Amino acid sequence: MALLAVAASAVVVGVVYATRQDPPQPTARCKQGMKPYIVPGTPTGNVAAVRAAFARGPKGAAQALEPLALQAAKDPVVQFNYGTALFCAGFVADAESAYRAAKKAGRNTFYEIQADVVLHPQYFSQGYPPFVSESRDPLLVQGEIFQRAGHEDSAERVFARAARLHPHDDEAQVAAAVARFDMDDLSASFSRLGPLVRKFPRSQSVRFHLGLLLAWTGQRDQAIVEFRRTRALGATSRLGRQAATFLGSLVTTGTRNTPR
Repeated sequence: MALLAVAASAVVVGVVYATRQDPPQPTARCKQGMKPYIVPGTPTGNVAAVRAAFARGPKGAAQALEPLALQAAKDPVVQFNYGTALFCAGFVADAESAYRAAKKAGRNTFYEIQADVVLHPQYFSQGYPPFVSESRDPLLVQGEIFQRAGHEDSAERVFARAARLHPHDDEAQVAAAVARFDMDDLSASFSRLGPLVRKFPRSQSVRFHLGLLLAWTGQRDQAIVEFRRTRALGATSRLGRQAATFLGSLVTTGTRNTPR
């Protein structure tokens, strides 16, 4: 998936492959070949077509997938891989459009997450930040399970329910904030998480997850501050230990290489 973590153009050009003029031809970008991104369990009837298209190389794949992408506008498997084919063929701006279509069509699947990652290479490239907890609350546990399965929308609904039922529980409120994460709209999470610092000033969960989101979005210096505060609130807890791990990586290598 390394080829996917690349800069996408900020301008979307709505010109289809078949209408492009020969001069100038874009330069292929994937020198080591490309592989389709297929997530088992995602509803689609087009896996075979995607694999067959990729066997034709970047430009052949982009050309083969173009009509299918028009027909299967709600199929994230098609849209995402069409974006990859376009990018590898050198049509970066059109690839952005396809990845955005994949993000929309792939709601509540890994395609939504991975498309967002590709569209925002300036952020951490390992998906979305997870909610981390030792709580045995069934709603929080279920939300974490949904997140690990790539079902971010389902997790958001479950976490939001927990927050409504437990308005004075710091972890429930943090979970609801983290689950709103969207690389296109960072305020969706930060606007909910920031005020929790004042509401729960001694909450290790608040400090840890604030640091996590800051690290995820490239705000290294402030992330270090929050992780140090997390560790100070309990170095031997699960969050304290994870904060120490993140601190080690942030201080020595920077955000994008931080282990999850």
